[in-house]
Parts: sequence; structure tokens; C-alpha cells
Amino acid sequence: MTSKYGTMINPENNLTQPPKQPVFASSEAAYDRLTGYGFARRYARGKIVADIGREEVGYGSRLLAETAGTVTGLSNLPEAVDLASAAYSAPNVSYRRVSLPELPFAEGCFDVVVALGVIENLEHPEDLVKEAKRVLKQDGILIISALDKQTNTNDRNHGGTGGRREMYVPEFRELLERHFGQVHIYRQGAVAGGFVFPVSEEATTTPLESTRFSLASPDLGVEPPTTRSVMAVCSDAEALRQEEQPYLLLDRGRRVFDECEERAEDLELMRGEIQRLQETEVQAFLDAVSLRRNVAAEINRRIIFLYYNVVRHTLRRIKRRLSGPYRRLRAKNRNSA
Repeated sequence: MTSKYGTMINPENNLTQPPKQPVFASSEAAYDRLTGYGFARRYARGKIVADIGREEVGYGSRLLAETAGTVTGLSNLPEAVDLASAAYSAPNVSYRRVSLPELPFAEGCFDVVVALGVIENLEHPEDLVKEAKRVLKQDGILIISALDKQTNTNDRNHGGTGGRREMYVPEFRELLERHFGQVHIYRQGAVAGGFVFPVSEEATTTPLESTRFSLASPDLGVEPPTTRSVMAVCSDAEALRQEEQPYLLLDRGRRVFDECEERAEDLELMRGEIQRLQETEVQAFLDAVSLRRNVAAEINRRIIFLYYNVVRHTLRRIKRRLSGPYRRLRAKNRNSA
């Protein structure tokens, strides 16, 4: 989940001053991040929470703070901490710089630790898992995500992962089960689709199906959609054993569809520009070929002219050389006669 600093993704936060909110690479990335923190909020209600970020912190911490008791946002970049303190301040949120994977807190400080989009940037991810386990209370919960290596290996047409670490699901599960008794793995990502629900009701218990869009052969089923990362909820608490409920976040403002339309328009403009460039290049090539032919014809004409002059000059020289002996021989014959 890549992000930089600077746009408006959640304007309903009512922040104390206009923030320089994060600019996401796409609406997919924005909803991927929103969905992760929306899912994490179910475990944060009334809890003491640590939100670990790397290049960005504050956006998710502010979302968690809407339900949590207190939230401590952690990042290893001082500029990220400064930005979060200014843009995402709240009475129950504080921010602190740390040196990941180390967490400078005593054992058993937090009820919940959230680390989304972090371990893929660490050389030794298990060190962070160990630290999270240490600072969690006995029945505390770790919510952590990783890039899905299987999905990203099968489909490299989306720009890759920028050199970040990827993990197979069994590898991710094995890493976490070495430290936690209960590990629930979820697939996480942004999806597109449609829905139908009564006007008088909230969309809370809607049955889910999936499809691979095709006008020729539509196919409805229950296969999960393709996602690019996985999330795990980890704890030693037995109460977590049966809790595996899905989470769906809907695009209320049609932002994804609007972005697709804008990109389609941009694509058409790009195609037009490419076509004009191609036509210009073709014409330039034809002009170059025509010029080359003219130059070649001129060179051939000059070569023939030069050859003719050389041959004519050579014949004249031969004629002059032969004319002297010929005249003397002719005069001698006349005299002898």
C-alpha cells in the first residue's frame, strides 16, 4: 500500500487544521488502506492501541481513534511524525518516532497493535512480530498485513511491488504461529462490483457472490476476488478462535468509477497523441527515404559524369601518346618510298 503526502481521502475527520493528507497512487490503494483500518477498528473499540507506520502515520491512527480509547501512532521518519501531529491531532491520539523494528515500550502496554503495510519494508519481519508480542497484553491482538507473493507473482502487469518483501500465505501463517496461539488469515484488497439492498434497510447482512466480468459468458459463484495482500489477526486469547467475520467497505461517493472514467478519457487522449506521433514519424521516415533516393540519384549521376570524364581524358592521353610514334612511322614510310 503505497502512499505519499498530500490529498483528501477522508474529509469527514473534522481535523483541527487543514491537513496535507496522503496522496495515494490510485483509488484502489486508497480503499485498500481504508479497508484495512476499517477492519481493524472492530478490535480497537475502547482499547489502548499502537498504530505502527513506516513512511506514513496519522491517517490510520486518526481512523482508529474514532473508536479506540487511546492511540499511539509510531513511525521511524521524523517528518511523518511531525506531519501526523499537525494534521491528524485528536485528544486521544499521540505520535512518536521509533527505530523499527524496535518498540521502546515496556511489556504489556497495549491491547492492540496494528501494523499495516510495514513488514514488507523490513529486512527481518519477525523482529517486529516479536516486539509486537512483547508490548501486547496477555490477551492482546496483533493486526498485521503482508503482500501476497502468490498473487503478485501470477500478475506482474500492475507495476510490481517496488522491491518490497512479499510472502506466501503459508509462510506468513507459519511466521505468526511461532508467536501466537490463534492466527486468522484474511485476504485484503479493493474490489469493484454491484449490490442490491432494500431502501429501508442498511446493507449489513447482504449475501456475497463474485464474478469474472464477461458479456459472452457471465459466471456467478462464491470464489473470492483477487487481492494483492493478506491480513492476519493474531492473539493468544481463546475468544478469538471463532471470530472470522468478513468486512466490506462500499464506495459511497463513486470515487473509483469517476477515476476510471477520467482515466478512460486520459487514455483516449494518449491514444490520439500516440497516433499523431506515429503519423508524424511515418511521414518523417517517408521524407527521409525520398531524400535518400534523391541523394542516391544525384550521387549516381555525378559518378557517371565523373567516370565519363575520366575515360575521355584517359583516351585523349593515350591518343596523344600514340600519335607521335604513328606520325614518325608514317613519315619514314613516305621517305623510303
